[in-house]
Amino acid sequence: MQEMPPPLPSLLSRSTFFIREKVSFLKLTDAYDILDPVTGAQLGLAKEEPKAAWTRLLISKALLPTTVMVYEADGQTVALRIEKPFTFWRTRLSVYDAQGRFVGLLRTKFISFKRELLVEDANERPVGSFSGKWLSWTRELVDGSGQVIGTMDKKWAGLGKEFFTSADNYQLTLAPAAASQPSQVALLLAACLGYDLIFTEN
Repeated sequence: MQEMPPPLPSLLSRSTFFIREKVSFLKLTDAYDILDPVTGAQLGLAKEEPKAAWTRLLISKALLPTTVMVYEADGQTVALRIEKPFTFWRTRLSVYDAQGRFVGLLRTKFISFKRELLVEDANERPVGSFSGKWLSWTRELVDGSGQVIGTMDKKWAGLGKEFFTSADNYQLTLAPAAASQPSQVALLLAACLGYDLIFTEN
C-alpha cells in the first residue's frame, strides 16, 4: 500500500495573516499570535524557545542563537521551525517544515544600508529580496523579475501600546501564485517573523 504524504498544515494554506506580538514589559523571549485579519480567529502561535534565555540578561539577544517554533491554532502542532545560530555580523535564519525538512534560508547582506532580508529556497536559489523604503512601514518580497510575492504592513494598535512597549502588529498578504505554494507561504511567514526579530527587537 502506497504511503500517503503528511497532511498540509492548515496554517500554510492561508494567503493573509495578522501577526500580533504579545505585549510584555520585561521579556526574555518573543511570542506572536497569528490571527485571521478579517475575523480575528486564532490561526497559530509563534514563540521563541531558546535553550538558555537567562543569558540574554548578560548578552544582547541579537547575538545569541534562538529557535522560533510556529504552531497551529492548537498551540501544540508544529507548522514551522526557524533556527538562528550565534550571530556576530550577518544573520542567517534556517526554515524547516513540520517534518524537519529544510524549506529555505533568510539572511542579511554582508554590507547593506537598508533593512533587507535575502530569501532563498531549499536549494539555496534566490527567491527574492524582502525590504522596503526607509520612510515606509511596508515591506515587500520582490523576486528577480520585479514581481511582488508578498507584502508586510505594520498595523498600529493604539498610540499607548506603541509608545510604551516594543510590541508590533503586522499584516502579511501573499500574491495568489505564492499562496498556492506551501513553501512560499512558509518562507514569507518566516520572513515576517524574522524581520521583526532581527531589525525591531532589542
